[in-house]
Amino acid sequence: MRLVKVKTGSERKRSAGRPRSEASRIAILDAAYGFLQSKPVATISTVHIARKAGVSSATVYRWWSTKEALLLDAFLHKTNHELVLKTEGSPLERLKQYVLQVGRFFTGENGIVVARLLTAIQDNPILRKEFMERVYSPRDKEFRTIVEKAIQKRQLPAGTEVSVFLEMIVGPLLARLLIRHEQIDEPFVAAVFEHVVAGTTAKHVTE
Repeated sequence: MRLVKVKTGSERKRSAGRPRSEASRIAILDAAYGFLQSKPVATISTVHIARKAGVSSATVYRWWSTKEALLLDAFLHKTNHELVLKTEGSPLERLKQYVLQVGRFFTGENGIVVARLLTAIQDNPILRKEFMERVYSPRDKEFRTIVEKAIQKRQLPAGTEVSVFLEMIVGPLLARLLIRHEQIDEPFVAAVFEHVVAGTTAKHVTE
């Protein structure tokens, strides 16, 4: 079976023009992510990103049609290196390790970036559409697939509601990130995961 790679927004834009300089591409993505770490999305401009990356605005617009597409490419460039779902091991353990990675990513400056994006999509329909299509949906699909495999392997009960299960795990992390601004450390993430798994299992045992 031939695998078809899904292109990112920047790759789709690139295919219609001349080959880009990889060094310039990385410089632009790094500059954009740097601004996400220090400024609200609404105050970031393509001109500022281009200036920081040492390229012209025309170069940026040749590769990215909107600021939102560029910012999300910068975010994905970062997360694709730091949020990697393992392909070996039991489904439930792989899910736990993935959730622990998410918890670690939510700390420090990366957490600030996530918070800024989640806040900005409430008032920016272009960013929201890009975020849902390119960030949320692929990650949600990964989560769902591994939970379904855990159910198939009988590591979770057959009647587990996948959406509810995942929301109970991710919800406390987002509450600390967006509302309480509290530490999201590994013991906390592990405790949330174990409580949700135990509660899900106990619920179906008693039914």
